[in-house]
Amino acid sequence: MNNNLNDKTKNKTLFIIGLPSSGKTTLSKMLAEYLNHNFYDMDLIIEEKEKMKISAIFESRGEKYFREKESEVLENLSELNNAVISTGGGIILAKKNRDIMKKNGTTIFINRNLDILLKHVDASERPLLTKDKNKLIELSKEREPLYRETADIIFTHNTWEENIENTFNIFYDYIKNKIPLSN
Repeated sequence: MNNNLNDKTKNKTLFIIGLPSSGKTTLSKMLAEYLNHNFYDMDLIIEEKEKMKISAIFESRGEKYFREKESEVLENLSELNNAVISTGGGIILAKKNRDIMKKNGTTIFINRNLDILLKHVDASERPLLTKDKNKLIELSKEREPLYRETADIIFTHNTWEENIENTFNIFYDYIKNKIPLSN
């Protein structure tokens, strides 16, 4: 946990990280709206730039190409102020990306129970999970130490609320006690 959160949150760029289907995009959107910040979904930005779905990028150009594009988008977005950035689940694989997030804002790891994620993940839109959604177990083992290393805040919420607003309220109550946020 970083002790210099006040310095890091001056520009209030918040990076949201976590496994696929952990709720990064939904919680990021709600947080951005609540704080009156701009919301950016890195996967959508990449899809718009490449004019194809992430799964098609993986299939036609490979994961390495996708990770390069992901790093470029992160680098560009990291310079923004008053932003909430929903990252892709693998953003933490490159040390360069972890360093960018540490330097340019506050990183929040959405840590959800793996059993819950496996029940709710839609593997059809997740290129690394399309053949076997249980690959999420392998991804978790590989990535969790990197999520923890990168995160300034770890939000663990081990239920799957039917009403996402309940989850958001728990999320916001938790993070507002960790960093100075004002809406």
